[in-house]
Amino acid sequence: MNDIINERGPGFEFNTQELLLSYLRKWKLIALCVFLGVAIAVGITAFAITPMYRASATIYINNSRYTGDVDYVSSSDLSASRALVKGYVALVKSDPILEKAVEKLGDGYTMTEVKESISAKQIEETVMFTLYVVHSDPERAAAIATAVSDVVPIEGPKVIEGTSARLVNYAKVPTSPYSPSYVNNTFVGAVAGFLVAIVFVTIMFLRDTRIKDENDLTDMFNLPILGRIPDLDGEFVGSRYSYTADND
Repeated sequence: MNDIINERGPGFEFNTQELLLSYLRKWKLIALCVFLGVAIAVGITAFAITPMYRASATIYINNSRYTGDVDYVSSSDLSASRALVKGYVALVKSDPILEKAVEKLGDGYTMTEVKESISAKQIEETVMFTLYVVHSDPERAAAIATAVSDVVPIEGPKVIEGTSARLVNYAKVPTSPYSPSYVNNTFVGAVAGFLVAIVFVTIMFLRDTRIKDENDLTDMFNLPILGRIPDLDGEFVGSRYSYTADND
């Protein structure tokens, strides 16, 4: 862009007001680019991106083995349980859990498929974490989430001794895609189209080396204006002459 500015000559001064006016004059072009950006984004989202579905299950962790009804839970128990949640989050993708989950799922499922589709995250600073399964098939997503969430309370305490885990919310078949997001992609497409139009109009403005009035002459040559040749067929408005079409 600096090379383009240099083409205007050493006396050229960047006129922000004129640039903004050029944006206003090209508003139709800018609007068209925004529309095309949105159309392209929606088209890609609808036809080129595979919809992904997410099923989830919530699991509660305790720092002692669950043997029945508990009258109370102390604050120290809760603190210890919160620390153990991170261990269970990492345990979700371990081989002992995955092997049992694939065995429970039966034929048609592999450890690679299950491992790549699952993730887990602690719910803020609580003693619970959420198991997520993202898959292109909503039925398979729910099946994997159900299998893993059933295995964790059984196999988890065997690995992390002195703990217990219970399923709080079971997985359900998702009814709508988790991704892609039409709203986010539409916004990105609109912004991309707008930026393309702005860059194009800016470059065209900077490459416009035509002399439009006496101000351009004084900016380029630093010489006084000795006189002005009016257009007798035009209409004088302010410091410029407007040109009208000859209807004769």
